Amino acid sequence: MKALKFLIPLSLISLLYNVTILLSVTLNLDWVRTRAAGGQYTTFPIGIRFTYLLMAGFMVFLIGMLWNHRNSPMDENGPKVTRIIGYTFIASTFFQLISRSSNERWNGIPAAILAVTFILISRREQTFNNKKSPSNQRG
Repeated sequence: MKALKFLIPLSLISLLYNVTILLSVTLNLDWVRTRAAGGQYTTFPIGIRFTYLLMAGFMVFLIGMLWNHRNSPMDENGPKVTRIIGYTFIASTFFQLISRSSNERWNGIPAAILAVTFILISRREQTFNNKKSPSNQRG
């Protein structure tokens, strides 16, 4: 899939952007208040800050996963895992776009890039696993 050649670097940039926002919320920085949690807080509650710290860790995990499997296939669970991640980013895109904060709506662009990337990776993985499976080979 030639599109992945361009989408994976864009996705890595999108994930770094997400990590920056998530860690900025965790640190309660001023610039991010209108870009997260609906733009409704003047100071982020500790629960949101802790949740965003966990999400930042998950984004770092996704960066590593995307980097390690940018050219090589995953195991047999790869299509299912990447499809679930892709659908999660589709939901994220939707919620970003309906946010009350106009600054937060811009976060829908990286979420959409990530959704498309992970759905396409899921298709790539599924195609690879179908080719590799001995039950699909005729004798």
